[in-house]
Amino acid sequence: AGYSHPNQHRQSGHEREEERGDGGFSMFIQLMPVIVLILVSLLSQLMVSNPPYALYPRSSTGQTIKMQTENLGVVYYVNKDFRNEYKGVSLQKVEKSVEEDYVSNIRNNCWKERQQKTDLLYAAKVYRDDRLRKKADSMSMDNCKELERLTSLYRGG
Repeated sequence: AGYSHPNQHRQSGHEREEERGDGGFSMFIQLMPVIVLILVSLLSQLMVSNPPYALYPRSSTGQTIKMQTENLGVVYYVNKDFRNEYKGVSLQKVEKSVEEDYVSNIRNNCWKERQQKTDLLYAAKVYRDDRLRKKADSMSMDNCKELERLTSLYRGG
């Protein structure tokens, strides 16, 4: 049972040497997915550019020149080169994008206002607190009013 063949030891020793020799390549293969992820991440960062407009003035990107969309009259901000780069159809596309972003923001903010009002009314009912009901009733709901205005403009009213 304790007998071992000398060739077996040499062979396994030889295999171990080969494994150590391949260590660099196998490590490279193991790191390959990580390297690919890093490269894809870097490429996507380079390809994604900032939009040519901002809904609020942004001095860090130079978007401080005030503009207004032709259709809904939404105010947006651009950099000094915008007027040279965007004309005609490309300007219309930018303005459509501005309006979509603006309406989306207003819609989200209106939803938040409605949620706050509902929460206040519920709390007023549960705690029988007239101050909470009055606070809910006095909420200005500016975003919801703006959304109604935009909806009526969109429908041609």
